Amino acid sequence: MDTRTLRRMLWHLRTGGIGQARTFLARQRTDIPETARIDSGGRPVYEPWPYPEREPRRGLRVGVIMDDFSKDAFAYEWDQVELSPKSWPTQVADAEGRQLIDLLFVESAWHGNGDLWQYHLTGASAPAAALVELVERCRELGVPTVFWNKEDPVHYEDFLDTAKLFDHVWTTDAECLPRYERDLGRTAGLLPFAAQPAIHNPIRPRTGHASRDIGFGGMYFVHKYPERREQMDLLLGAASEVSAKMEHGLEIYSRYLGQDERYQFPEPLDAHVVGSLEYRQMLSAYRAHKVFCNVNSVVSSSTMCARRVFEITACGTPVVSTPSPAIESFFPESEVARVSTPEEASHTFRALVRSPELRDRMVHLGQRRIWREHTYGQRVDQVLDQVGLDAHRAKRPTVSLLVSTNRPHQVDHVLDTAVAFADVEVELCLLTHGFELSDAARERARHLGLEMQHTMADSTVLLGSCLNRLVEMASGDVYTKMDDDDEYGSNYLSDQLHALDYSGADIVGKQAHFVRLVDRNITALRFVEREHRFTDLVMGPTIMGSAEVFREIPFADRQRGEDTRFLGDVVRAGGHIYSSDRFNFTLTRRGREGGHTWNADDSEILANSNVVGFGQMDDHIFI
Repeated sequence: MDTRTLRRMLWHLRTGGIGQARTFLARQRTDIPETARIDSGGRPVYEPWPYPEREPRRGLRVGVIMDDFSKDAFAYEWDQVELSPKSWPTQVADAEGRQLIDLLFVESAWHGNGDLWQYHLTGASAPAAALVELVERCRELGVPTVFWNKEDPVHYEDFLDTAKLFDHVWTTDAECLPRYERDLGRTAGLLPFAAQPAIHNPIRPRTGHASRDIGFGGMYFVHKYPERREQMDLLLGAASEVSAKMEHGLEIYSRYLGQDERYQFPEPLDAHVVGSLEYRQMLSAYRAHKVFCNVNSVVSSSTMCARRVFEITACGTPVVSTPSPAIESFFPESEVARVSTPEEASHTFRALVRSPELRDRMVHLGQRRIWREHTYGQRVDQVLDQVGLDAHRAKRPTVSLLVSTNRPHQVDHVLDTAVAFADVEVELCLLTHGFELSDAARERARHLGLEMQHTMADSTVLLGSCLNRLVEMASGDVYTKMDDDDEYGSNYLSDQLHALDYSGADIVGKQAHFVRLVDRNITALRFVEREHRFTDLVMGPTIMGSAEVFREIPFADRQRGEDTRFLGDVVRAGGHIYSSDRFNFTLTRRGREGGHTWNADDSEILANSNVVGFGQMDDHIFI
């Protein structure tokens, strides 16, 4: 525990006793840093963003030659073996000649595996003998060999001779596909950049989230890439102009600060250079800024764009970019902003910096697209399909909805909600508490195509016991508690599954959430500060976790507070709880006569909420 966290814990202990101190500690993930500390010169200082330790998603054993960025991104997807030019013979096969890897994956690496393979893949003597022999040995063993040129189109020729060695070739640039077919005599595949949810995700730092204004990380090319230089002058020039109207304005993190003059930022941009960051610090900087800039070195490709477009969006910060065909093919403008003139750039920067609502909606939509289409997990599955290892594809979890209702008139609402969830395989586990399920409801469930398990409990059975009965009959990989009268958007379940994945938490749910006070026609937002953070409490109707968690930690046999007790038991068992975004769920309250086990009245709810509007506000909540 760092000194600052210790002081804060002791303050909670003094002011609120051991209970308050425990609550504070439960809300901390000690490996999540504070960010954007200010040094004596008034400049931000960033701690490196932590890489979580997790088991790889697949048991597949893969020998790799990669630069650091790719190595870190793919490491979560398979059991990765970093090959060396000297040791590879014993890394790919044992003394009896049995293969030790399932796949060889080599990228267009300049400094492969910590410089071990430098000049082996490109250069006057490339491909080097060690690489040629490695590929030949893998072919003898029946191990598929894959080469990925992430440097296309600029360095197509530099890596072409190396690419010719491999069984399967992939490129980041669709426009290079005809060139590969011509030069290799066979078809290549398309494998663009992506994000790694384990490290590129919207988990917020303990302090400093969105505390800075506009950021940019990279270098300025004085001597080449004139189109990129023009984009930077437009985009960063506009950011510099609007900086006077902001608290911090534009901050540039120069990759080659103080080195070769050809890579230094000219006036007036040089006044905005605040330092140089290594990659993990940059991940913290992404989360500290309200907006980040992107320019494109490749302006003619429909698929080649910088990794940072995916990574920054996944980290929860809007990207403002100059146009490129690749950006347009991956994201609509509602998810990644595109500007073509200084005036357009200035207006976009000002709008995003001043409007958290605009920022949050933009990145939430962009993140959903990334989780569905542009993760390294999906890129790996593409490769596995091509090389005949599709049995190792990652499987998306199935979800069991746990619903206990004592209100017959809410059954139709439950059925309608369950069938509307998109992109998830759902099992509805329904317990009717004190009444029989009607034949009409059963028939309606069949007509809707719902997979439904049903049981009944006497009205004297306590709610906690009802939930445990639902757990016993559920068969999904993931269980989620759902209330019979709250509103869930069609993307709610899929979004929560993604949060369970990227957070690595034992339980996810929503602590920041909308509440609809029906009697007053008010929509309010509660606990807005508890969004995208590890915590000790989420709302009961949003609790989601693996089947193992629910089976190992039962609900207490009580009528009220069973979900709060469950969450406390998870924390006491050493588990982590993550509060995701505020969207796509509304807690519905109809006063004290609404039949809820939670008895807070409207005035108590409003005292701890921000009113966001009157009416249902579906377009505001369900995105």
